[in-house]
Amino acid sequence: MVITLPSKLETCKEIREKVDDKDSTIIYKLVDGEIMKAFKSWKSILNVTPIGEGSLVKWTMEFGKQNDDVPDPVKYGEFLTTRSKNVDTYLLNV
Repeated sequence: MVITLPSKLETCKEIREKVDDKDSTIIYKLVDGEIMKAFKSWKSILNVTPIGEGSLVKWTMEFGKQNDDVPDPVKYGEFLTTRSKNVDTYLLNV
């Protein structure tokens, strides 16, 4: 996967660790890439809740920093927001 950040492009390798159709949840685990230089572990959890004719999308990031000097991963949260908007745009145009 390629992550597009405001300052640069990064690549990473992720695996789908769990898909739970009942709870509409997917857990992605990052296993390689530039992000793993700063973080010991990383999971992105996607949960979708139907609301009326649409849905609410919630991303949760679980991570362990390599050390206390690593800044909070705000830019990656912004990437997940963009990822959701791109999926939304695609689904609205299908």
